[in-house]
Amino acid sequence: MRFGFGPAVSAILTATRAALHEAGLNEAALAHTFAGVGLAGLGKIGARQALEEWKHPFAGAWFEGDGYMAFLGAFGGEDGGIVIAGTGSIGITFQGQTIRVGGYGFPLSDEGSAADIGLNAIRHALRTLDGRAAPSDFSRELLSQFSEDPGEVLAWAERAASTDYGRLALLVSRHAALGDAAAVGLMQLAGAQIAEIAEALLAKGAPRVALIGGLAEVLKRYMPEAIVKQLVEPQADAMTGAILLAKKRAQE
Repeated sequence: MRFGFGPAVSAILTATRAALHEAGLNEAALAHTFAGVGLAGLGKIGARQALEEWKHPFAGAWFEGDGYMAFLGAFGGEDGGIVIAGTGSIGITFQGQTIRVGGYGFPLSDEGSAADIGLNAIRHALRTLDGRAAPSDFSRELLSQFSEDPGEVLAWAERAASTDYGRLALLVSRHAALGDAAAVGLMQLAGAQIAEIAEALLAKGAPRVALIGGLAEVLKRYMPEAIVKQLVEPQADAMTGAILLAKKRAQE
């Protein structure tokens, strides 16, 4: 729902049709299908109500945030907490109700995420142009994408989405692996921020915490060892969580 009701419904139906095709079924099967649907941005005012009022083609459908689906999958519906480190970031646990840490959206939140790493990389690169930070192969490669022109950076930033910033995290991670001090510093900052989310979940009563998402394994290298030792492996993914939700609600 981050991009509106229309695009959300379109995405749900596109994914559904792909699943039907893979299963060798036609759309008539939807009348007998129960669906668990995970969506980003479901916390926006009016988003959940709009979906619940949608005349969908399923026998039954239940909508939750994509983070909650990941939480269900990680522990098979049992107690625990997850930290998602992908394009965005969020911490989630459940104690009678969903308890979240962060995840309020980029650029206000999503600390330690790929988008946040990318934003910090742009900031660092601009400082090198000012002489406020030492340039390196890392900053030079980043700036080469903008002809080393701050004006081009600003023009890009006006239209860039979180996913655009997130792609820059790959460049940062690569240079950090090569030992670039500035890139290592940005990755360590992200690692500390993700560790902070995990620590907050533990402080809120989560009996265990799993780190998931596209950056999970990379960031473990840059997180404090003490918190890494407390992390557990997730049992399954968000798709499994969505199936669990649909089964549970259908039985109810």
